[in-house]
Amino acid sequence: MDFKGRKRNIRVSARRGRRSGGKEGRPAGRVGDILPAVLRRLGLDRKMEEGRLRREWPGVVGDALAGRSRPRFVKGGQLFIAVDNNVWMQEIRFHQREIVERVGRLFPDLDVRGIRLTLEKEEDE
Repeated sequence: MDFKGRKRNIRVSARRGRRSGGKEGRPAGRVGDILPAVLRRLGLDRKMEEGRLRREWPGVVGDALAGRSRPRFVKGGQLFIAVDNNVWMQEIRFHQREIVERVGRLFPDLDVRGIRLTLEKEEDE
């Protein structure tokens, strides 16, 4: 099903690099070229960017803070961060402006303008 709920059958021919179900004689695009537009159309590009932020969190806040905090999601311009305890919550509050600026510079599509902190113990403890 495509974005609007209508079925579309598109088959890519491995032999000739062409697709059927659309205009004949037009070569199929490369996945790497098509994927960003498809993700954007489905509204998944922000989720992919949030996943990248989670993977790169130690590079954003440093190993010490990353070991005690985890970015959860972005909503309404706020980055929600889970923190192990009140001591680390206070430390993140101390660095809040710097974290927001760094996230904004590295992940501009997320449009982070502030952070919200929640207490949440890491599951493996």
